[in-house]
Amino acid sequence: MKKLFTFLTLFLVSLPLLAENTATLPAGRFRARVKPIYAFGFSTQFGNDGIEKSLVSHYAKTIDFATAQKLDASGQLADLMTAAGLKSSTLGSFAPSLEVSTLVMGSALEYGLTPNLTLGVIVPVVSARTNFELAFNKSAQVLGHPSPTVRNLDMVKAAQDSAAKAGYAPLENWNALGLGDIELGLKYRFWNSQNWSLATKSGVRLPTGRVDDPNVLTDIGFGDGQTDLGSTLLVDYIGIPHTLLNTWVKYTVQLPDRQLLRVPNTGELFTTKSENIRRNLGDRVDAAVTAEYSFLTAFNINATYAFFSKQKDRFQSDLGFNAPGLEANTAQQKHSADVGIGFSTLPWFRQGSFKLPMDAGLNLEVPLAGKNVAKATAVNLEYKLYF
Repeated sequence: MKKLFTFLTLFLVSLPLLAENTATLPAGRFRARVKPIYAFGFSTQFGNDGIEKSLVSHYAKTIDFATAQKLDASGQLADLMTAAGLKSSTLGSFAPSLEVSTLVMGSALEYGLTPNLTLGVIVPVVSARTNFELAFNKSAQVLGHPSPTVRNLDMVKAAQDSAAKAGYAPLENWNALGLGDIELGLKYRFWNSQNWSLATKSGVRLPTGRVDDPNVLTDIGFGDGQTDLGSTLLVDYIGIPHTLLNTWVKYTVQLPDRQLLRVPNTGELFTTKSENIRRNLGDRVDAAVTAEYSFLTAFNINATYAFFSKQKDRFQSDLGFNAPGLEANTAQQKHSADVGIGFSTLPWFRQGSFKLPMDAGLNLEVPLAGKNVAKATAVNLEYKLYF
């Protein structure tokens, strides 16, 4: 059975690294940022056709004779169906459910090297849990069968046993706490006029987070296991009183690497085939438009529309395994809206009436549409301290 949690890994590694406006730090100044991001328990995704469906819809298998042969390599289940006269019928279907909750603590330290050049490092810490349940709905032929052996058939145990024989961990709840992918970067403001400001932001994301375990079907990777190079163009317009209009676009190159993966044949439920396979995760484009309105000197409200698109992943096997089978449903898109309120003491600090320069903000992100991404609503509280 293929592992399909790429969309969750992407969700985790993207949250702390959102771009911002063109402002840079004064020379010699530091800024410390803490940004806890909580994704409410979610259980659905936007599928390859854009339609919302369960995160584990790929586990919802109907057990007919052909599937029974794939599920139980010993042949006992297929023999039972033949003996019970059910070879042309179905035993029923699996009804799985998975709920995921994540908390990402994005921490950053930035330094103003010059008035227009800021250096920074982002260190995310991730806590995640998954709650998994696997039920089996028996068919009418099984429920009404005269044989107690057939009526009492435990297909959930059969699936667990089949997975265990192939070397998988039990299909059960999972949780972990660990480091995400660290990012190093710099922002350079190259134009700053009365109404317009332009900057670039470039960085590298390092593979420091735990990767998806190929033997655990219900876990989440805190990183994607390879190095990313990203570059962002940011544009601010402040020609409207009390209003900041910001837009940015980012391109991320995901460098080729190797990762240990299970590589099933087409239709294979649990495979013993694994390889340190060559892969090239698809490059991605992110873009956003934000409007921010300031009021009462220290407060602001803001709204953002964001979009990203990721190309299809590519895999290549040195052992002749079914690498193209891993590429299905790996191209991704997402549209989302973000609204929030902010507070800043910087205007008062500049006036000399307040001694602690800081920013704070509370935002809510809601997914609108997508393709092969989790439908996860997230809330974040960001705090910035200047010193």
